[in-house]
Amino acid sequence: MRIHILLLLVLVVLFSCSKKEKDSIPLPEHPRPNFERSLWQNLNGNWKFRPDSANIGLKENWQIAPENFTDEILVPFSWASPASGVRLPKVNYAWYSRTFKLEKPEDWQGKQVYLNFCASDFTTSVWINGQKVGDHNGGYTPFDFNITKYLQEGENELVVRVEDEELDNRPSGKQYYGNAKGIWQTVYLEARPENHITGIFFTPDIDKEEVGVKLVLNHELKENAEFLLAGSGLNFRAALQAGTKSQEFTIPIKNMRLWDLDNPYLYNVKVWLNGNHWSDDIATYFGMRKISAVNVPGKDFQYVALNNKPLYLRLTLDQSYHPEGFYTFPSDEFMKEEIQRAKDLGLNGIRIHIKAELPRKLYWADKLGLLVQEDIPNFWGEPDSTAKANWEQVATAEMARDYNSPSIFSWVLFNETWGLFSRNEEGQRVYAPETQDWVRSWYHKAKDFDQTRLVEDNSPCNWDHVITDINTWHRYSPARHWAGFLDMVCENTYPGSGFNFIGNNVQGNQPMFNSECGAVWGYNGSTGDIDITWEYHIMMNEFRKRPKIAGFLFTEFHDVINEWNGYYRFDRSKKEFGLDELCPGMTMKDFHADLYVVAGKDFFQTYKGGSPVEIPIGISAVSSETPQNLKIRYTVYGWDALGDKQEISSGEQEAKARAFEFVEQNPITINLPDMALTGILATELVDGNGMVLQRNFVPFKVEGSRPDDILVLTKSPTEFSDASWSIKYLARQNDRKVWGMGSGFFEYTFDLPEGLSTENVESIEFRAELASRYPQEKYLEDGEAERIGMEIVSEKGKIPGYGQNSYPQTDQKLHGSLVKITANENKIGEVELSDDPADHRGILSWMNQEPGSEWGSDDHSKPWLLDEAGSYGYLVVEKFDEALKNAVLEAGQLVLQMHVDEQTKNRGGLSVYGADSGRYPMDVSIVIKKK
Repeated sequence: MRIHILLLLVLVVLFSCSKKEKDSIPLPEHPRPNFERSLWQNLNGNWKFRPDSANIGLKENWQIAPENFTDEILVPFSWASPASGVRLPKVNYAWYSRTFKLEKPEDWQGKQVYLNFCASDFTTSVWINGQKVGDHNGGYTPFDFNITKYLQEGENELVVRVEDEELDNRPSGKQYYGNAKGIWQTVYLEARPENHITGIFFTPDIDKEEVGVKLVLNHELKENAEFLLAGSGLNFRAALQAGTKSQEFTIPIKNMRLWDLDNPYLYNVKVWLNGNHWSDDIATYFGMRKISAVNVPGKDFQYVALNNKPLYLRLTLDQSYHPEGFYTFPSDEFMKEEIQRAKDLGLNGIRIHIKAELPRKLYWADKLGLLVQEDIPNFWGEPDSTAKANWEQVATAEMARDYNSPSIFSWVLFNETWGLFSRNEEGQRVYAPETQDWVRSWYHKAKDFDQTRLVEDNSPCNWDHVITDINTWHRYSPARHWAGFLDMVCENTYPGSGFNFIGNNVQGNQPMFNSECGAVWGYNGSTGDIDITWEYHIMMNEFRKRPKIAGFLFTEFHDVINEWNGYYRFDRSKKEFGLDELCPGMTMKDFHADLYVVAGKDFFQTYKGGSPVEIPIGISAVSSETPQNLKIRYTVYGWDALGDKQEISSGEQEAKARAFEFVEQNPITINLPDMALTGILATELVDGNGMVLQRNFVPFKVEGSRPDDILVLTKSPTEFSDASWSIKYLARQNDRKVWGMGSGFFEYTFDLPEGLSTENVESIEFRAELASRYPQEKYLEDGEAERIGMEIVSEKGKIPGYGQNSYPQTDQKLHGSLVKITANENKIGEVELSDDPADHRGILSWMNQEPGSEWGSDDHSKPWLLDEAGSYGYLVVEKFDEALKNAVLEAGQLVLQMHVDEQTKNRGGLSVYGADSGRYPMDVSIVIKKK
């Protein structure tokens, strides 16, 4: 009996789980948490689908024969995306269909039923029960149809046709990363009365402790009505007269709670429009916050301010794509995690790049406290009347849709002048004066509509602002260019300067900061996939030395198709930066602290061992709060030519910081030992209570002698006596490193000095810096990749490390290798090399990169290139047993072989690092310790 009951319970559970999975729909939450009616019904899920590549559906009246739609698509994912289940990126026309019933139809009695599309790209046509309802043009913002008169009792049939030709006069942003063809946001039904609310806009005024409320209706009231607002301690009502279509109110806010980054308080409210026997209701929210530009106290420059306090902006460019859903994220939880991921880095904002973001992601920025710059999607052709009209439609609708999100602090109308160029009579590509006037007019329209935010006419890479609240610029540079470039920007930024402006327009005293930066496009042909932290570290140091620059915006938040320089991978898995191992306790958040210690002049210093050196130290403060009794604790250590860690010195000194300044401190003097080292000066800035406020470090190299008490025989990586590899082997970094791909070996022959014997030698040890070797496609000849079973994607950039400068950054995906080490054909040991890493720990590989043309030089003949930058290995130590030691001493020669047998998709290969490559200043070494 127990068995039968147990079996029954198992079947019930299995049936319930199966039914739940079948009935579940993607993104079931209300798609617009700032405009949510109580009676609504989500239509996401599996719909019937039929592509129409030949565009014959209208001619053949497919709308009346949806039974011929034999494919299935998962709404709301673009039909071009993998998540849709159809993945048809080249199709420009397609049809959808589904049936639906009103849930609890008695609740919908006496109400009008609206069909809402949160976004569908580009021309959407709708039929209900075979009758045409209407069309809509536009790809990014919500639209709706009143379908009441087309409905029948019980089941109804919905047919949707979407046309999305890729025309240059349509806003599309960067849809080449993944096209948002067709429906790409939630579709839902909604009940409304005949007279209903179409807009509710909150304008906070924290200085007066009140909020302005603007109510907009679909048409003039036919009778007197009442407006009510309640929630979060607010209770307001007002009478509305017949004939009213919009009305504005001012509501005092008692015991006002501000929205800020640490305490993002939201006033969650509900509003009602009540008539005689009818009512409309909207759940929404707003935040009491103020965005402005203010003079930094005691300085002649401005910062963006949140709630009247100057705020140093730490932003990242968020391309906001997903590898499976493209424009559309898989879940609400994922969108919440996106915002948290940015906050976990210590950033205070993101720039949604030329995309009107999903409202639920904006909601999580509002809820968790993260600032947002939101771009208007651009078109790519010339600014003709059609292109302008299409852009104006999305700009107007996007700013209205997202007006109540307190996280959004600025609108960016255009990016890098894309879509604003036209041809003059001579055929030259120009940003014409009439186009500048059009952009200027839209800056003013945006300001008139929304006085609560800053507006940027164009986020420029061509020094071509027209009129803007923020004086921003883009720059992609190798790290060694930043100092000179930033000095130039600071020198040319002042009221009345024409720098960074076009058409005889000049600067005011707007906040000046970077709105795209990094090294991704600073190297010839882009960096591809590399360690981001080395260049990032130097760049942050240089920015923080110049507090006149009001912030930065790093490109970018996550990797995308052709830009592999994100803090996170495209799938949002983590990259490994290695900071904690170089400076214990350090994370990426230390690069973004209000108080920031800059240690050292730059990262390319080589010192002579056995002598004292002075290392400069400074503190950058980008906050009004500068604690007293600051101290800098420092530790100096390094790794020697045998890979052993050497502690050199430590100490502390008093420190001073001044608000919004960079203050030089007393330099730190180090007495360096006379030995070869990869060195680190690590700092901790602590307050009077001993709390660590920020960590940083500067790496350097020390040239010195070897210790006298041991004998070390060395071979540089390229001094092998024999080598063979199943795919290939190469020397890189000017012969400082060698690697083999696949299976094979490197062999090194050492002749032992005379006079060594079993009587005077205590031990023999092998030491080297080794890693596995991932078979990067850029090194493979035609056919080699297929021969070894690699999955080939022909489009450039879709394989990590494809580009000429690439060497994939360490991340959670490992490529390991098992290396067998022999001496005179006798096995010493086997070592598992867990990965082929590249990150901040590859100090010597970064320092040995050959620089290109200097900043400001007229000679651009020497391009900036990278050769396996940041790559490094693991310290491998294998001691000879007594028998092998004696045999080698007797032979007088040691033939060392490092052999890799296996070669599979995620295993294989060997990298051998030398004294000027990788992490440790060591060659392949045989260490002989005498008695």
